[in-house]
Amino acid sequence: MTAQARYDIRPVLQDDSLCTWFHRGAGDRLVVCFSGIGRDETGPQGYEFARAATGGGRDHALFIADPNRTWLNGDGLVARIVGEIEKTVRDTGATEVVTLGHSMGGFSAAVIGAFTRVEVAVCLSPQVSVHPEIVPDETRWTNWRNRIATHRMRGVRDYLRDQTRYYTFFGQHVREAPQRDRFPLGDNIRFFVLPRTVHNTPQRMKGRGVLDQVVRTAFEDRARLVRRILKTSVEARQIVTPTEGMIRRAEADIAARSAA
Repeated sequence: MTAQARYDIRPVLQDDSLCTWFHRGAGDRLVVCFSGIGRDETGPQGYEFARAATGGGRDHALFIADPNRTWLNGDGLVARIVGEIEKTVRDTGATEVVTLGHSMGGFSAAVIGAFTRVEVAVCLSPQVSVHPEIVPDETRWTNWRNRIATHRMRGVRDYLRDQTRYYTFFGQHVREAPQRDRFPLGDNIRFFVLPRTVHNTPQRMKGRGVLDQVVRTAFEDRARLVRRILKTSVEARQIVTPTEGMIRRAEADIAARSAA
């Protein structure tokens, strides 16, 4: 049985700039789940994290995909997404909104709370930015990044809000450093690093059988339990003060801006 059939996930919008699907649950929580780039880049990507997002079918879930892979930079895209979220809140009577996503989806999960109410954002290997001036040493995803005509969303830092709690998960591999080491820390940001992991944080957790548990526990804002689960299962550590890599990256960025 497919996830679509198992959790009764139905398409809502399917056009060239936005695809959405909806699962009606029974609780007061709406999970807004953003898709990443997807494995097949030749066409629109599908929805992701069906089981984790719906809580096995219990929670309402709105799945969102940006077929053009613009990191929310598409013309009018944010307004359309916010409209769909707020319409779904009204239709379901949800009193709590949380977000989820991996990679590009994690970026979207982090920033959308600047435009509509979000209690908790769960961001798996999110980009801090795809703007060439902010991440000049990032060489990945150029096929899609180069197609962004206007960078309306320069970086995550501009869109984080005090009222939202953020759970961010990064791999420790050096390839993640351009994004990981620039992601901000703060009192409302729970920042975890997984050893022996690159961009595949959800796959790593899933392989250890804890992905759904980590996501659901983060939705409940139980940081200590998230930390305990990750430490036991994947030997992850929580970062609360800037690492040497973060400090070096910040110093290099400041020097580059001064020289420009």
